[in-house]
Formats: sequence, structure tokens, C-alpha cells
Amino acid sequence: MAIASNKFPKSNRLYLRKEISELFETGNNFHVPPFKVLYKFFSGQNNHIRVTVAVPKRNIRLAVDRNRIKRQTREAYRQNFHDANNYFKEQNLSVNLLLVFNGKVLPKYAALQSKIILILQRLKETHERNAV
Repeated sequence: MAIASNKFPKSNRLYLRKEISELFETGNNFHVPPFKVLYKFFSGQNNHIRVTVAVPKRNIRLAVDRNRIKRQTREAYRQNFHDANNYFKEQNLSVNLLLVFNGKVLPKYAALQSKIILILQRLKETHERNAV
């Protein structure tokens, strides 16, 4: 029985400005409040889900709070991405994913975690609908 690795290496992070701006220009999106999710599927390549989190200053004024939301969102993603990652590896796909937090108040970690699980399920469902 293989144990899933709970690491979040740089290869799973979306950090290049060019790729992030490409998501805004040509990516698809959906909403799972308090997140707006931008995504784009790629065939072949490294078969990773690469993710980044954005929290606008307009909604959350204090940098401490913005950083906390980003940190907790990444942690919730890190703990729950394995099923979606395995699905996209089987499909021979890579996914670039941008999570934009649009809420006005600090969320509880449990709420963030449930939303991340919902986002990953919806991402798989979206691909299944479009693949048919």
C-alpha cells in the first residue's frame, strides 16, 4: 500500500507571472463562494495540478490576515489534492489553478477545507463533462 506524500513542492506551485496572466486571459472559471476559481487544462507535460492563491487587498486590508488565508488555503489544498491529482494523472492532463479569495471576513479553517474539497470535485466533474 503506497502512502500518499503530503508535501507541496515547487513543482506543484503556479508562480510564473506569464502563466498566471494566461489564466486570466484564456482560462475558464467557476465560483465556489468565497472563491473564484480560474483553471486551464493541458495535455501531456508533467501531469501536475499547479496551484496559486490570491487574496485581494481590497477585500482583506491587513497583510497578516491575507497571509493567514493564503497559508490556510494552501494547507487545505495540500491535505486534499491527492484524489484529484491521481485522476488527472490517469487522464494524462496537467491543470493550472488559481484560487482567488473574494470573501470580506476571515473564514474558519474547516470552512476553507470543505470549500477546497468542493473545488477539487467540481474541477474533476468539469473535465468529465467536457471530455464527453
